[in-house]
Amino acid sequence: MKIIAILSVLAAATLVSAGKYHFTQPDHPDILPNAYIIEYYDGVTRANAHANLKKHAIDFKIRNEYGIFNGAAITVKSSHSGSALAGVPGIKNVWPVQLFSPPPVQSAKSNGNSTHSANMNVHHMTGVDAVHKKLKLTGKGVKVGVIDSGIDYKHPAFAAPGATEGCFARYGKNCRVKHGWDFVGDNYHLEGTPVPDSDPMDCMGHGTHVAGIIGGDARNIKTGPKPLLPWVGVAPEVTFGAYRIFGCEGRTGTDIILAAMELAFNDGMDIINMSLYGGPAYKNNPMAVLGEKLIAHGMNIAACAGNDGGDGVWMVADVALGDSATSVASFDNAYAAVYTLTYAGQKYPYSPSLAWGNNRFIDLPATAVLYPVLDKTGVLHDGCKAGDYTGHDVKGKVVLLFGDLASCGSVVRGNIAKSLGAAGVLTVSTPFGMTLLAGVDALPMASLENRGGEAILAAYKKNPRNVIGWSKVVSTVMIEGGGAPADMSSYGVDGDLRSKPDIGAPGGNIYSTFPRAKGSYALQSGTSMSTPYYVGSQALLYQHTKSKPSGPDVRRIFKNTATISKHWGSKTFTSAAKQGAGLINVWNALTTSAHVSPDHIDLLDSVNLRKTQQITIKNVGKKSESFSLSHVPADALNSYSKNNTFPHSRPIIEADYATVAFSANKVKIAAGKSAKVTLTFTEPKNGDAKQFPLYSGYVVATPSTEGSPSIHVPYIGLKGDVRQVPIMDTDLGFPLLMVTQANGTVIDVPNNDFNFNFKTAAPTVIVRYGSHTPDGSIRVYSAATKHFLGYIFTPWWGAAFGETGRNKNKDANGLFDARQYDWRGQVFETAQSTTPVQLGPGLYNLVAANQKKFTKGAYPADYEVFDLGNIMITA
Repeated sequence: MKIIAILSVLAAATLVSAGKYHFTQPDHPDILPNAYIIEYYDGVTRANAHANLKKHAIDFKIRNEYGIFNGAAITVKSSHSGSALAGVPGIKNVWPVQLFSPPPVQSAKSNGNSTHSANMNVHHMTGVDAVHKKLKLTGKGVKVGVIDSGIDYKHPAFAAPGATEGCFARYGKNCRVKHGWDFVGDNYHLEGTPVPDSDPMDCMGHGTHVAGIIGGDARNIKTGPKPLLPWVGVAPEVTFGAYRIFGCEGRTGTDIILAAMELAFNDGMDIINMSLYGGPAYKNNPMAVLGEKLIAHGMNIAACAGNDGGDGVWMVADVALGDSATSVASFDNAYAAVYTLTYAGQKYPYSPSLAWGNNRFIDLPATAVLYPVLDKTGVLHDGCKAGDYTGHDVKGKVVLLFGDLASCGSVVRGNIAKSLGAAGVLTVSTPFGMTLLAGVDALPMASLENRGGEAILAAYKKNPRNVIGWSKVVSTVMIEGGGAPADMSSYGVDGDLRSKPDIGAPGGNIYSTFPRAKGSYALQSGTSMSTPYYVGSQALLYQHTKSKPSGPDVRRIFKNTATISKHWGSKTFTSAAKQGAGLINVWNALTTSAHVSPDHIDLLDSVNLRKTQQITIKNVGKKSESFSLSHVPADALNSYSKNNTFPHSRPIIEADYATVAFSANKVKIAAGKSAKVTLTFTEPKNGDAKQFPLYSGYVVATPSTEGSPSIHVPYIGLKGDVRQVPIMDTDLGFPLLMVTQANGTVIDVPNNDFNFNFKTAAPTVIVRYGSHTPDGSIRVYSAATKHFLGYIFTPWWGAAFGETGRNKNKDANGLFDARQYDWRGQVFETAQSTTPVQLGPGLYNLVAANQKKFTKGAYPADYEVFDLGNIMITA
């Protein structure tokens, strides 16, 4: 009876505890209006939660109910906001339903030409080829769930072993896709109602490509389109679950993603692949929360680190920020099957824009000659301004431009060139590789490697009459940057200085399956491709060990044994904030005789430096082994070298190296036993603490037995006080106070005496975050009394407070990415308020305030504070 009484008291306390509303992230702002994900406190039933919502006069419709997550997705039909939901007893967390777009697709169509086998099979980079050949592992008996656009399960590459044709009925005899569900239907575009059914056929393409990387097998295909070469995925005998969350085009919501995660678990999937793209954030997002629960129940989860490498640090994506999930970075394939052009007798690869179309080479007449757009000093313009073309006649010509996307996007430069009558656009990538361009309709547009672009420019200067020739078939070439961390792969760390991404895998220029209706095979790039490579590798480990190790254990094994890598052409090792523990080495992972934990070390910043750490080395071999301890420093990343408040899009590489002292430089460990080694870190002597360089490296334990793989642990730290890292981009004048007119146009405030009107001239606050903040707020005060009145509230963004990730540099249109609050006078009086209050005419003071990292949140001492001045509201 005492226990029951105690539990009753705890349950009562839980029911009156205030929940928390988590706002959208600046880099991932799109939400489904009036739709929310709510998580209940432990012990709160669905019936209790529904009753409490109704008691608070909240009119709602259930979108999805969850079990393991203990919550629901709802559409609110009354005027209540997410913050109002968080105030309902029994509700622990509330998130808006955020929208995820599938990543862009670019394909290389099979055309029967000869090509190099290395392009079709990146397994030589990772040791998977040796695992297939020597250990005969195929992933047999392992179930892998693919949460994506579905799978073309009739593709012959997904046939059962020994079958020469694909399955002709869902989950049939010859089919390795044994489980699945379509949550949305072909025509789902968010505005409509999902039309679910049991058929997860892929009509978009992304999911089929992902599944092929995990476990496609095109070595014995007898019917249908043939691959360029006999080709095989990482684990060609896995059993698939296909969980379709996208229609044939368009986006999906986090409510559907959560439902797919739970069904994959209930279907018995051992691992789920989530090649989805979120924005930079803290780990308190619903997918990460559910992911941690599923991992605790025995399922492993891997997700993308993101493709925002061109935006600098703090950009790692939120899907895999859970403590036990794996965030996977991308490495470029050393080879690529690409279309090429010839110029001055030399052949150069190019990457056509997405707008130009899949499976489509550029074919322009010889009269469309090359025309570099040069300034007076002979340097290429980037073509981001019409003025770059002053004095240049480009009509009917293929313009050559400097391709730095930090200045503007490909859409902007494409539209300018098109308006001037250019026949096509070639951009010279920087610093290397080929950039995937969005491009514009009806304009041939492509990127060139940096070295190729420079060579073409040099040849033009020698002879401007050279003619471009365009190939009609793909060729295999060794590409610039191949075998190294991909330029597009996102940098960490997250807002708490946690080490993400975890590990890297091949993701650049990866050949895999594609829906039969779209050509059957395709070449794609991204962390969407590296993630399934890691997932397939886990399946091989499961089969090898004849067990299902926990998510943290699997991740540790692969991180311990990864290959620490360098940037292309570099002599130093790439930062752990870019590559995690390094490029996955599956042979080492499956043959290692030792483990080391933890699998990463977060040193934090200078003020909170975790100077002393302890690692545990375990000998899982059959004989005693001696290990020598050493330290491998990696590149430091300086993102604030000019006292800038928004991080550099390309961090400056510095030789700011920490030092590590070991309690023992060598340890001998008996079979089956462990040894602990204490590490003492000293921050780099080089590097300006006022510029907040991220330094990193690897602690390595090398066994004495020749041929045994070394094991290592990555670490990351920030030199300086993270509380002083700039949050708001003041370099560009943010935060800004502007005016939104009745027609929606945003203009500058006309004068200091301007009177605002909530209906026709609404005050508008625009903010731009350069790094994460635990609380990004916009506050309203009485100008006369200085009394705090509340936080700005808008129907789109909600109330302006709470955890916030950083913005990208530019949006898809080449404009500076920022968040805009069109204020119509509503405020939340406190962070615990449940409904907004409407303010009337008066004189108000607006303040933007961002909590500094690693502070307790005392206002104003722990905040960046920006007084936007007083505004007069007349009506």
